[in-house]
Amino acid sequence: MNNKPTIQILPEELCNKIAAGEVVERPSSVVKELLENALDAGATEVLIELGGGGKTLIRITDNGCGMNRQDALLCFERHATSKISTDDDLFALKTLGFRGEALASIASVSRMNLKTCDNVDGLGHHIQIEGGKIKKVDQLGLPVGTSIEVRNLFFNLPARKKFLRKDQTELGHAADVVSKLALARPDVSFRLLHQDRLMLDLRHEKGLAERLAALLGRSLLRDMLPVDEAGSESLRITGLISRPDLNRSSTSHIYTFINGRYIRDRVVQHAIMDGYRHLLMKGRYPVVALFLAIEPALVDVNVHPTKHEVRFRDQGIVHDFIAATLQRILKPSDWITQPRTCDPASAPSLPPWRQQQPLQHHTGGNAPAEAEPLVREEARSFTFSKMTADLPVTEVALKNPDTALLEQMQQDDLPTGKADGFFSNLHILGHYHQTYILCQDQSDLVLIDQHAAHERIGFERLKKAYQEGGVQRQQLLFPEVFELDYKSAAALEEYLAELERLGFEIEPFGGKAFAVKALPALLAAAPVATLVTDVALELERIGREGQLAESIDDVLILMACHRVIRANQALNHQEIKALLADLDRIDFKGHCPHGRPVLARMRLYEIERLFRRHG
Repeated sequence: MNNKPTIQILPEELCNKIAAGEVVERPSSVVKELLENALDAGATEVLIELGGGGKTLIRITDNGCGMNRQDALLCFERHATSKISTDDDLFALKTLGFRGEALASIASVSRMNLKTCDNVDGLGHHIQIEGGKIKKVDQLGLPVGTSIEVRNLFFNLPARKKFLRKDQTELGHAADVVSKLALARPDVSFRLLHQDRLMLDLRHEKGLAERLAALLGRSLLRDMLPVDEAGSESLRITGLISRPDLNRSSTSHIYTFINGRYIRDRVVQHAIMDGYRHLLMKGRYPVVALFLAIEPALVDVNVHPTKHEVRFRDQGIVHDFIAATLQRILKPSDWITQPRTCDPASAPSLPPWRQQQPLQHHTGGNAPAEAEPLVREEARSFTFSKMTADLPVTEVALKNPDTALLEQMQQDDLPTGKADGFFSNLHILGHYHQTYILCQDQSDLVLIDQHAAHERIGFERLKKAYQEGGVQRQQLLFPEVFELDYKSAAALEEYLAELERLGFEIEPFGGKAFAVKALPALLAAAPVATLVTDVALELERIGREGQLAESIDDVLILMACHRVIRANQALNHQEIKALLADLDRIDFKGHCPHGRPVLARMRLYEIERLFRRHG
């Protein structure tokens, strides 16, 4: 019988290395932890020096409050911190760091030098540590502040060191960390050097707009819109968001912060994309720098060692507030009438979370625009069924199905809005390639994609009718019977009640066959079998029960596609005027529901440059 225990208490040195595995993933993790400590210490100037992408050297120097001898020694103990002392403090955090493990973890896997001073007399302290063990403690003459030097990261964990990437890759990660923290603190100066070469030089700025311009290029500001919305006493959102025209192929330019802390939260990101719903093409993402100020007790940041993930007490309220705020700003679409420049003065000089931040001690501080994807849309023609009942809207007489099909829409059938607006006041110049409407707005040339414009109008009309209780239907003179495959038939039958609200009257006709007795009045001229088959396929794509309510917009978009003007379709002057007037009556008029732009603008100077008229 073996009496030797199998459960053992791990030695402190091994515990620190395990903790380092959670906190220190790569050099950028060290940069993040040390920078957060510098900012928590009240630093206004921070110098970051790297060597070998941070693998051989990380040195961060700040002018924060510094530490005395006792604090300087204690900060290397695990869970030693000046930022919290009771359970309640965990839910009232006003600092970036609070765990008290970062310095102990970093010191256990590197060779570290700490220099710090907390007094104007200039008497500071120097502590040298190797692999978590203190090697030297002495006094030095130093300015107020702290300098932490980390050399040879993972020197005692060669297996871990092998996972590090090339110098340039690691440098990119470190620079990204600096950029994100710099966005949150425009009032702080950041300088980043690599191998003694200056990579970033961010001086003190008045506000977010200037800092964003310094990081991503000043030309970006002309396509940014300011955000400043208070949802309640404990919820406020500020920042800058891009017009839909300015977008990227990845989420790399979506910067989100909670109480000044950069986070990658799925709820927040989903809310942002919900705010841009039907304004961006699939696979495109906005440029966003958003700061959410929330009562600390309503959010838990202590759910992950890197503190990138958070948990909201009521995530639904936060999600809906962010999405609704973005939709409200993007909804008027007044930014499509003329290029706008974000006024830096419109952004607060300090975000709300910074306006009363206490000083804390250490526990240790021009992107090129991408090309838009090319959209090629095949012109499709439809054969129209004749209906006997009168439609509730006035129709333009169709001499043949290949000519104009634009309805003269009644104002009460359209979403609320002005008919006498930007589009109605454009001077119509002509029709190019039977696809693009050419107009003049003062000295600018404005091109309008007739298909994208009418698709947005149709979608908004259908959505308005659906939200008001149901889409008005048009009875067919004779029911039309058609058959589907098994999966599509099952999906269609499952949602027959919801389809009725969408304006369809469909009954099972035995087996996989269905009889269509009525269509949405707005789509009364569409081919019955094609329309219903497409809707069935969309329902099949949506899939499991309960998801239709979330995806109803996708069904409405598909329905709208069946009744709109196509490319390569001639329009007369009166039909063009009606289309432009209808655009003025809807929201989100800058893009079709798929995210394609409705309008493009050429400034006079751009055209003159083509003809070399600039002198």
